[in-house]
Amino acid sequence: MKFQTQYGEIEITVNAIRKLVYLAVLETYGPISIGSDNWFNRWFSSDEGKIRVEEDEYGHLKIDIFVEVEYGTKVTEVGKNIEENVVHKLKAFANCENAEVDVHIIGVR
Repeated sequence: MKFQTQYGEIEITVNAIRKLVYLAVLETYGPISIGSDNWFNRWFSSDEGKIRVEEDEYGHLKIDIFVEVEYGTKVTEVGKNIEENVVHKLKAFANCENAEVDVHIIGVR
């Protein structure tokens, strides 16, 4: 993702966006387990344990977040809160206005 400022061009990599999304999900109440970006999970986990970030040629982001939530929480509210928090953090920290965030609840613990 690139954008121009008065001082020059700024490029934010997909990996940096993924880490920002990861931190935004950690700040939200309700999720217990989410995919991380370390080498162990990259080699030994399934797609359900990850945060996927894809960028198209127009600079639009599609983000898929797979989480397990805490038992007793309202699942729809947790998903909505995760989505809102991620969108807010992307706008505030990465100047990203065009992100589609999908939260997938894969389990309850």
